[in-house]
Amino acid sequence: MLLPEAQARLTGREAFSGFIERKFGARRLDYELGEPGPLAGFGDSVAVPVTIDFKDSNDRLVGPPLIFKRVGDSLAVADAGPMGPRGPIIAWASPVRPEIDVPIMIYHHFAPELPADIQEATDTVTTAAFADQLSWLADNGYATITVAELYNAFEYDLPLPPRPVILVFDDSYSDAYEYAFPMLLGRGFGATVAAITGAMDQPGYLTWEQAAQMSASGVEFVSHTATHANLAALTRDQAQAELADSRRALEEKLGRPSQFFVYPYGEPFTSGSAESQQTVLDLLRETGYAGALLTSSGPPYISLQLADAPYQLHRIPVSGGEILARFAASIAAAP
Repeated sequence: MLLPEAQARLTGREAFSGFIERKFGARRLDYELGEPGPLAGFGDSVAVPVTIDFKDSNDRLVGPPLIFKRVGDSLAVADAGPMGPRGPIIAWASPVRPEIDVPIMIYHHFAPELPADIQEATDTVTTAAFADQLSWLADNGYATITVAELYNAFEYDLPLPPRPVILVFDDSYSDAYEYAFPMLLGRGFGATVAAITGAMDQPGYLTWEQAAQMSASGVEFVSHTATHANLAALTRDQAQAELADSRRALEEKLGRPSQFFVYPYGEPFTSGSAESQQTVLDLLRETGYAGALLTSSGPPYISLQLADAPYQLHRIPVSGGEILARFAASIAAAP
């Protein structure tokens, strides 16, 4: 029932069934389907909320929804929801794949021209530069995946494209919706937004309505805390609230699991103490996060992601004004 493009992404029925077998095994499931509803702006696509209960435990998966697309007189599955590539991680036990080469790129602002302010210009990629970067990725065989897909590949050997890349938009600025989002859709690329949930609906940031539209189109949202706080400078209770509140807000507003995190300022792994690092790692596990991304891996940059360090994946920054050759080199040279 999968659309041809969805089948191609999974490299065939055997690969998909093997992924499902590894992920769910012999566990007994109950499921409940919600009321189907249209996806605004996506033609004949229909979203069906789904909840899965595990009979052998109290575990429950709520979302992501099943997405159907009308093909002729019937419906085909565009996204298999919790049973699909972007479904949530059920348990982090013994990963099947110990390492995967996936460049994870960091973006902040987008604009037609670079701002006059030096710091703002450093954090801003022009629309022309972004278009060139997307063209380079496509011409060199790269395909975007989500953070969830990477972790599903670690844990359950989900098949990935030959050259996967993850594009992360830090801080959930509104210019990503205005400038980058249409370009991604036009090229069939996806992205991940690291959202500061307390800033949503504020000037300069995404609205929850925009986030819902992006999420429905396949853009992934992960937590970047509630207030962009430096976790190394907080008490344990304060840090716990930042992690839990942001995760809860994403799940309530977007109706799908939120299991991944991006550290503001890279802290406590940039300059925090070993004690603060361990505290935050413990809190991430306690509040239900399956993994987390650091701010930057260098230089030298690193694209090799390790399953035994699920809360310290490496990323590569994309700076405003950098030439295309530097962008390409930051990916190609990453060991």
